[in-house]
Formats: sequence, C-alpha cells, structure tokens
Amino acid sequence: MSVNLNPIFPLVPVIGITRLSSANNARDGSGVISTLITGSTYGTKVDRITFITSDASVSTNSAMVGRIFISDPSGLNYRLYTEINISSVAASDTSIGSKNQIITGGLIIPFGTLIGAAISVYAGIQDQIDVIAEGGNY
Repeated sequence: MSVNLNPIFPLVPVIGITRLSSANNARDGSGVISTLITGSTYGTKVDRITFITSDASVSTNSAMVGRIFISDPSGLNYRLYTEINISSVAASDTSIGSKNQIITGGLIIPFGTLIGAAISVYAGIQDQIDVIAEGGNY
C-alpha cells in the first residue's frame, strides 16, 4: 500500500448545533445525549466545540460539566471523549454568559460516527446551553 504524501483538506464546511435543556450526569454513555454531528460519507473533521449559555433572560447559570461523547452509527454505544467545566456566571446586559471551548486538534471521524453532547446540571431555563461544533466534511 502506498503512502499518501499530499495533504487532504475538508471540502465542505460543517457546523453542528444542539441545544441542551436536560441534565445527564452519567459519564458511561447512558442517559440523554444529544447528537451534535454525524460523520459524512468520506469522513468529517471537527476542529472546535463550543458550549455557550443560551437562556432568554438575565440570570446566573449553574456550575456544571459539559461532556462530549462519540458513538458508532447505531447511537447505542456512546463513550466519553472529553469534558469541560462550565462556570457559573451572572450574565446581564453588560456582561457575557459562560462560554467554553474544546479544541479537538482536528478530530477526524469516519462515516456514520456520532458526536453527542450532554450537561451534568439543569436546574431551569438559566442552565440552557447551546453546543456548536465547527469543522468540515471530506
């Protein structure tokens, strides 16, 4: 088998978005995990995943953990990929809410592979979180 000496770049930009509005404190892949992105026919590269508060009013979100999971195409075998602390922030008209990013370093997932997200705490609308994945399809 010959070695590919030419770099391959994603062909189509892709953004995966999901809004989390329920708690899942399980780290074993059980519970509610929202699909964020699905690997395309020739694979998908994920460069960055952002967790950002998305409540509709001025409030303070709870401190929590944001988790990213990876599963085969069935969606039944999620496994923890990484997690991030989401700090409690008193968002207002003059101060920003909580925003945290995971830089994946170019995580490449094959066709059908799922990336999902969950948060560990949801005490009310102030804890609603949007998760955005940025990357590209090959």
